[in-house]
Amino acid sequence: MKKKIKEQIQAVFLDIDGTYYDHEKDKVLPSTMKAMRKLKERGYKIALCSGRPLRMAQELSIFDGVQWDGFIGSAGNTVYDEQIQLIEKNGFSNAGLKRIFSIAKEKNLCLYVNGSSAFLTQKDPEAMRVLEQFHVQIPNEIRDWDPEDVVDMISLFKGYDYDYSDFLQIPTVKTQKSSGCIVDLIKEGVSKVKGIESLLKYWHMEQAPYMAFGDSLNDKEMIQEATIGVAMENSDPDLFAYADFICGPSDQDSIALTLRQFRLID
Repeated sequence: MKKKIKEQIQAVFLDIDGTYYDHEKDKVLPSTMKAMRKLKERGYKIALCSGRPLRMAQELSIFDGVQWDGFIGSAGNTVYDEQIQLIEKNGFSNAGLKRIFSIAKEKNLCLYVNGSSAFLTQKDPEAMRVLEQFHVQIPNEIRDWDPEDVVDMISLFKGYDYDYSDFLQIPTVKTQKSSGCIVDLIKEGVSKVKGIESLLKYWHMEQAPYMAFGDSLNDKEMIQEATIGVAMENSDPDLFAYADFICGPSDQDSIALTLRQFRLID
């Protein structure tokens, strides 16, 4: 375990689904929102760091009631400042996108695409079920890639055991397990940690120790690299090995209790 000095923590980053937002109660717990406001009062920087693109995150109304210092979306692909203005993006090239959509069409795979607009490439019941489960508005558009810029992310819904190796033949493309059966295609070298590094640089706090909360495998690097990495009790079990601390589940006051335990708030 990394040596911890709790007094040095200067920022706190939180995943959304299954962490900051609880899907058992379909809301952010009041204790968690109150804890965020207390962190702000004490001078800590706070930011959400999610696999969700900004558009999907805003559908949960998680920007209400808390003055965030930044937002990291699409597992590090996009970084926003305190005014939710884009300060960094890491999208695929047009050549890479052309190959991604070509492979998906050949394999008859539905893609959920977040770029200049959100759309599905097929009317796929499983994709719609999963999006609905995570309170994501089902796109009205079902169409092929135009082509157009895709600044956020591309998701597939065939589960973790499906063979996605054809996509990995594309330079700079990697697959990343997310929540449930979702697998995201993201650019090689992009992760939540890279997004955190960009936001810390924007804050002029490049070497600042930070605490991070998460529950999914796309939180692995963030949890592993954090000064204090916290996995929720409801996490994917494979995440626990990377955490310094395991707190309670997201449907209880676990985040607030953990912040008190580490004396970041009272």
